[in-house]
Amino acid sequence: MKVTTTYTRLAILCSTLITGVGAAHGDIQCPGSPALKNAKCSMYITFSDPCTDVQTEITHRLQSEDSWSDPHNGGTYTMDATAHVHAMDRDTRTTLRGNHLTGYGHYTDKFIFTFTDASDGGCEVTACSESQVFSILDYSTNFCNLRNLYCNASDGCQVVSKDLGPYEETYADCWQNKKENCIHEKETLDNK
Repeated sequence: MKVTTTYTRLAILCSTLITGVGAAHGDIQCPGSPALKNAKCSMYITFSDPCTDVQTEITHRLQSEDSWSDPHNGGTYTMDATAHVHAMDRDTRTTLRGNHLTGYGHYTDKFIFTFTDASDGGCEVTACSESQVFSILDYSTNFCNLRNLYCNASDGCQVVSKDLGPYEETYADCWQNKKENCIHEKETLDNK
């Protein structure tokens, strides 16, 4: 009985912490999934660069410009549609939706980025990637689906149009977030 009580308390504490993060930063829009249980990653990213620069870099990587390729597993990114601009009170938010097909062509994940201009000239982003099939462990795949579209040269990422400056990630529902899983050497991909 004591073990169950401890787990219940821990679950309540984790739920409170996650809710607190969401309340501080605002809601994160996720694409949804037909699966009853699925892995996902939702997070907040704060950039020192303006949203136009951040969105441009992400879009260029999505479109594989300058021979950019997915460093995680050689997957394929596609953009669902053109960006949507929403005027909300004083904020203007731009939303970018897309898909990521794994390098072996087995799984498709969906993702959403929402960009909001910050008062200091930077960019506040909410991002969510979600598996579309039953999954619990994804070995950071949903995290990497997002991160590989904005990480900078100092992270070991290939830059297309602009090496984005410092950024800060805050995880809302993204407990599988190992950065070292996001970039694989070419030899690793060839041997699988």
